[in-house]
Amino acid sequence: CNIYGTIDFSIIFPRVTIEEGAIVRDSIIMPGSHIKKGAVIEYAIVGENVVVEENVTIGARPEMITDKSQWGVSVIGPDVTISEGTVVKPKQMVAGDI
Repeated sequence: CNIYGTIDFSIIFPRVTIEEGAIVRDSIIMPGSHIKKGAVIEYAIVGENVVVEENVTIGARPEMITDKSQWGVSVIGPDVTISEGTVVKPKQMVAGDI
């Protein structure tokens, strides 16, 4: 792995790159994924070979959600690219490029 960003309470599999300025908390990042600078991933599962472009937000901490029925783990399927600036909400599942 190439880890230059911040990781907290997460599982990072081999061949993952987390660029400087990226934050990964309470998440699972599968092999071969690339998290670019400015991305924030919280309470999420990111599949194999995913590219998370700059300034993407995936998931949220439960204490940040007022209506707890709207909170859950975000899931990104394998081989997906998440475009720059995209917000993936809690409980959202992504199976194709967005």
